[in-house]
Amino acid sequence: MNNNYLKRHEESLRSSELLIYNHAHYCNSIHCSYYSVFQYLLHFHKVRDSRIFRNRDKLTGTGSHDLIISATFDILFAIDRIKAGYFNREMGKLKAERVIADYRDQFIDQTRSIVAYEMAKNLTSILSETVKIK
Repeated sequence: MNNNYLKRHEESLRSSELLIYNHAHYCNSIHCSYYSVFQYLLHFHKVRDSRIFRNRDKLTGTGSHDLIISATFDILFAIDRIKAGYFNREMGKLKAERVIADYRDQFIDQTRSIVAYEMAKNLTSILSETVKIK
């Protein structure tokens, strides 16, 4: 199955790491960390052929990410409530960091971008392990 979302996820996560350690572009790193997870969520829903994925082109506006995240939470909740809660909290934090990095005039340091990068790796791992996808 050709799935560009998984490739984009991998590239975005790698870009985040490179932006932290090779270029000191911390805001852009946080952006890449968030989108690496979001692209993994799209991969997840594509593999599952979920309704939210099939209707994704109808999702518009700022709520489109929230709908994908919420649908993912619902699936995780049915499998493991604790991991679903962790996913929901951490995804909310990562999204908030991305909004700050993209739109706020606020200083972002290396530590903050590393935390976002680690959150992205952990979120992907939790999702992958809980629902057994690659």
